[in-house]
Amino acid sequence: MKKWLVGIVIAIVALVAGVYLWSAQNGRQQHSASRANTASSKSTTESSKQHKMLVVYYSNSGTTESAAETIQKKTGADIIKLRMSPDYPSDYSKLTVVAKRQIDRNQHPKILNNIDFSKYSTVFLGFPTWYHRPPMFINTFFEKYDLKGKTVVPFTTSMSSSIAVSRPYLKKMTANKQIVLQTGFRANETSTITKYLKQHNFTK
Repeated sequence: MKKWLVGIVIAIVALVAGVYLWSAQNGRQQHSASRANTASSKSTTESSKQHKMLVVYYSNSGTTESAAETIQKKTGADIIKLRMSPDYPSDYSKLTVVAKRQIDRNQHPKILNNIDFSKYSTVFLGFPTWYHRPPMFINTFFEKYDLKGKTVVPFTTSMSSSIAVSRPYLKKMTANKQIVLQTGFRANETSTITKYLKQHNFTK
């Protein structure tokens, strides 16, 4: 009789111990899986932030704005229009006078936007070409914002000048700022924009 009771007790103890060990092991596996999923999610989020893109542009006539919106649609980037103080005249003849005076006097107009670039890795910078060079507010842009470690892709709209005429000015503006300045492109036509974005793997 005693042996029978002892056998039952031993069996119960063994069963309880087995259940406990199984539960502990299963809990560790679930915890490990949870940590792995959390790490994977964090890695994905950080990767997403690291590769996020922004289109920043100024447009007076609407041509550069149209190009910027095309880039935004094809890349899925965020988009911001720069605001000046004072703003440039909408009248073309007056605009040319102001733009030339700023160049001659080396005036850097004020940009009103406060932009947080920390979450972006690539910045598309759009501007019209005035007097065969970037407008003077582009000087302000690189002075105002911290773009260290960012890739900057310039694009311009001009019927006569390619991005090549602006490149020497852009290189000078970004010198010693640890910015990765791309060659950029003239964005007058959608086909040109699409080709550049695909060649450089910027399309979504």
